[in-house]
Amino acid sequence: MTPFRFINNMLGKLFYLVKSDAPIWFIFRTFYLHFLSLFCKNRAKFIEERDIFIARCKSLEVDNDWFSGNIPMWLKVFQENEYKQDSELECLEIGSWQGLSAVFTLEFFKNANLTCVDTWAGADEHRSEDASTLSVLNDVETVFNKNLAPHADRLNKYKGTSYQFFNDNFAAEKFDLIYIDGSHHSDDVVVDAVKSFEMLKVGGIIIFDDYLWQFYERAIDNPAGAINAFLRLKKYQLEIVSSQYQVCFRKTSSSKRYEVEV
Repeated sequence: MTPFRFINNMLGKLFYLVKSDAPIWFIFRTFYLHFLSLFCKNRAKFIEERDIFIARCKSLEVDNDWFSGNIPMWLKVFQENEYKQDSELECLEIGSWQGLSAVFTLEFFKNANLTCVDTWAGADEHRSEDASTLSVLNDVETVFNKNLAPHADRLNKYKGTSYQFFNDNFAAEKFDLIYIDGSHHSDDVVVDAVKSFEMLKVGGIIIFDDYLWQFYERAIDNPAGAINAFLRLKKYQLEIVSSQYQVCFRKTSSSKRYEVEV
């Protein structure tokens, strides 16, 4: 990337961060992490592993690959958090679509269990055909089932809204890794953020997709609006470890409000 393009991208990102009411401390942290990423020693290796996975995807049914471009960031975060390929992890994914990110998670972490939550009915951007076609949407669950069939023994599929899932399956500090890519309206994103945080172990990581995604007219109605509000709420209980198109943080402490003294 040329210096001009890099600066232009940073200015565009800064504009949207301000427009979506990002906390000042988060804005500074974002640009600091961007600066550090320029010196990532293993970037070439992470890109190579991304390309290997993309080649692997040729054996899957994939109509929309919105995931693979984020693999280098994921691998960097895993390395920094000492999540190894043989780590025994409990993982949660809110929003799975055709299962591409789920396949990556289960193939990278050989001893992980993954819970996938989705309605497989699409969100506003799918039903309007802004993000995909209705023909793809009609078969999305069938394709997910086919792509994940080889990993059925480590997969828990929950068909329903994330709100229903949290009501039916809540368990404090259960998961090591949570990926949030469900409904992109801020009303839903903020619920996913708060409830997922409660179900995340201390030291665990959450990755939000589409922080810079812009679909709704008001910036605060997009994912960034909800994520920014959540960051203010939990500022002293988390650490931002990556802030690009996706945002990733580590849970550093718990509110402990689930402990009951007898």
